[in-house]
Amino acid sequence: MKRFYTNNIQGNIAFLENEEALHCSKVLRCRINDKVEILNGNGALLSGQISNIQKLDVQITIIGKIKEQIENANRISIGICLTKNPARIEWFVEKATEIGIVSIFPLVSERTEKQNIKLERLQNIIISAAKQSGQLHFPTLHTTQSLKSFLQETYQYEQKFIAHCEDEKQQLKNVYQRDKNAIILIGPEGDFTKEEIAIAINKNYMPISLGNSILRVETAGVMACAIINSINND
Repeated sequence: MKRFYTNNIQGNIAFLENEEALHCSKVLRCRINDKVEILNGNGALLSGQISNIQKLDVQITIIGKIKEQIENANRISIGICLTKNPARIEWFVEKATEIGIVSIFPLVSERTEKQNIKLERLQNIIISAAKQSGQLHFPTLHTTQSLKSFLQETYQYEQKFIAHCEDEKQQLKNVYQRDKNAIILIGPEGDFTKEEIAIAINKNYMPISLGNSILRVETAGVMACAIINSINND
């Protein structure tokens, strides 16, 4: 079944716009009366039937609800520093979406070489990955900010971790408490500075390790997601 995303749903009509509409009408060559599935990105998978097709505007009549999740069971958010090669962060965003996480915070730390990234492209990757994997909750993609600014914010997480390469640390799998929401900070190429680690610890972030290997930024991010997912689904 062909699957699309939209959060523009009015009554029993879902509206595909822009790229999603173009993908439906021109790439997949859908026709009026075709049956399709709709993700709203907020927990619902709906069934529908195409009722009107324009190049950049497709209307779908909602037939019913296939399934719904009240909340994302994998209650993890990741703050991850940008990589010099944007393709690496794009890969992380794709895999993290497939695994299923709540939020992604792109961060710029002292050793981060790249200062920005195309958020619209990342959002499109999230949509594509969610449609492919069937994830009902899309992660919230936050705007890029500095690590120091992020640490000054008051985020209500029951567990806060920072993964880094300094000193002895406990393994994430041994300290994460199942079914509690958590935020994990992943450092840049070259790791967090000692000062950044100290500031995070002062903000009640627990230093953790993701294993015995020194991982790339994007690999560390996916590893953190996978560890939490494995614990919560054990």
